[in-house]
Formats: sequence, C-alpha cells, structure tokens
Amino acid sequence: MASGVVLIRLGLVAALCLGVEVRAEHGGGAWLAVARIASEEDGALLERVRGQSSDLPVELRAMPGPSLEGPPQDQWRSAVALADAHQARAVLWFQRSGAELRVHFAEPGSRHLFVRTAKLEGHPGALEWSAGAEAVALVVRSALRAVEAGTPLGEVVEVPAPPAPVLEPTSGPVVVPPELWTYPPASKDSRSLRWQVLVGGLAALDGYTDSGHQGLLIGSGWEFPSGRLRLLLSLSLARMLPDGRTDVKLEQYSGGLWWDFPLLQVGELRWGVGAGAGLLLFGRSTESHFPGIQAANPRFIPALLVGPDTSLRWGFSRLLAVELSVAADAAVGRPELGYSENGNFVPRNQGWAVRPRASLALVLLP
Repeated sequence: MASGVVLIRLGLVAALCLGVEVRAEHGGGAWLAVARIASEEDGALLERVRGQSSDLPVELRAMPGPSLEGPPQDQWRSAVALADAHQARAVLWFQRSGAELRVHFAEPGSRHLFVRTAKLEGHPGALEWSAGAEAVALVVRSALRAVEAGTPLGEVVEVPAPPAPVLEPTSGPVVVPPELWTYPPASKDSRSLRWQVLVGGLAALDGYTDSGHQGLLIGSGWEFPSGRLRLLLSLSLARMLPDGRTDVKLEQYSGGLWWDFPLLQVGELRWGVGAGAGLLLFGRSTESHFPGIQAANPRFIPALLVGPDTSLRWGFSRLLAVELSVAADAAVGRPELGYSENGNFVPRNQGWAVRPRASLALVLLP
C-alpha cells in the first residue's frame, strides 16, 4: 500500500513538472547555478538534482554555509549576493519544516523567484525519502530548463528602493554622516578580479645532477572568474658539479607568464590546470685542475622554458592560502656542459629536455 502511494505521488509530481518544462535551445557552453548547502540532507538532495539534470548545459556547484533565512526580501537579497559573488546565473536553496520541504530557485538576472512545496518524509537512505527526493529533483530540473530557454519560472520579485535620508534643516552647514554617503556602484568585472602574491620554494629534476636543483619561487598575478594569469620568478641555489678534472658552478634563473583555469572550485579549494612560457637563464663558470684542460670563460646562456602545470590551492583563512604545483618544463636551448682537451670538446653534463618541477608556496589574497 505504501509503495502504491509513493508511485501515485511520483506520477503527480512528474506530470506537474512536465507541464511547465520548456525545451531549451542550448548555448555554446555550460552556465553556473549555485546551491546553498546547509546540511547533509541538502547535499543529498543536490546529488539527486545533478542526476536528473546531467543532460543540461549547467554546472551545479555546492556552496556550504548557513541556510538563507529571514523574511522573503532578506532571502532574495542573500541569493542575489551569492550569485554576484560567484558569477552564477541561478541560486538554489532548501528549507525543511517537518515533512514539508520548500524548494527555492532564484534567477537574479530577470528577478524571478520560483518556490514549490514538496512532501519529504524520513531521512536520506529511506525509501519514502528517496521517492520525495526524486520528485524535488524533477521540479528543479524544470526550473533549470526554463532558465536555459530564457523563460524562467516563478514570480517577479519587486525590490523596493531604500528610503531617501531626511535631513533636518539647520542654521549651519549640513553634515552628512558617513553611513549615508553614496558611491558609484562597482562594476561586476572589478569585483570578480582578485590580486594575489605567492612566496615559496621549488625543486626540479634537470638532469645535470641526480638531485636536480632547488630554489626560491616568488610570483604575482590576477585571478578572473574564467582563469588566472601569474608572473613567476625563480632563483635556484648554485650547484657545484665536480668530476675530478674540472669544477663547474651552475646557477639557474627563470621568469615567465603562466595561465591556468579552474577544473574544480568548491569553497576554499581550487584545482587548476594550465601552461606557461618564459626565459630560463643558466650561469656557468668552470675551474680546471689539469694544464691540458682549457676552462671556458664564465657566461650566461639563455633558453626557452615552456610546458604545462597543475596546481591545488586551499585557503585556510580569508587572506592566506597554501598552494602545491606540479609542472613539466621543456628547456629549449639548454647548454651542454663540457671542456676542451687538446682541441677536442669533451661533454660531461647535457641536462634533460623535459624537467619535472614541484613547488609549495604561501599565497596572499588581499
């Protein structure tokens, strides 16, 4: 009997959802919708929504945090702020009271708010809960398809303008308190930019020695919603390369631009993949221990540095984060170390064409 009631309920909800769905004319790429996740049940509901909406060109991103509570106008303002902060097109959140679940779906661009109430009994994992969760997922799928088609569901939210301040007339000059000062609204692009500075260390296997080289890494750049551009500079520790006949002192310096884009960004965790190119400068000087071996004059040798990299960043405070990067750098034009003996060139260190590199840095996010 209980299973029959569940099936009837599923059929009614599915019919309601199908009645309001509009076929979407898909664009060139996926757009972003964020979901406020305030409990484990919210997370389980979001997974059901993802399963029902996997064929739609939309990325559903979880945003852990407190539920959007308060009067409807306050909830709407919180949803708009959440969408602006993540450059999202829509915001989804849930509110449960006993066996009733209110589903809220907001599209700030058109000021539409879609609200539906569904029956959700039991807890995640139970049969009756699973049936109600599937019905909720179908409702959200309909709202997502409507936004994709340009015909969002729900009612238009009227946002009242804040009342103008009333200043009492005085005999002296009028002083406006700082809390009533007004400024031109900041553009959305300016809020989405984020400057950053990083300082750390690096280690690379270059083929000149078994242990490679280690050094200091510093950088600076700008982070956009679609990617990040950084200027990275490195200074390696000088290495002595003895072979019993000569001592070669090798130094390495590099600088270049690296671009990456986020593959995963959940809360304060960011995983990015990209590539870059720059200049690698070798400083070489040789000391000979035998009269028949002619040491070359000290010189700097430039080479091209290019290759892919990937990075994982975790922010442990509002201003600080730690970032681990792994890269494979191709050194084009690297020097071959050797010496001249009786008019003949004798090679001793050639170096690798592709050099694995890892770095760990502290990132400042003002």
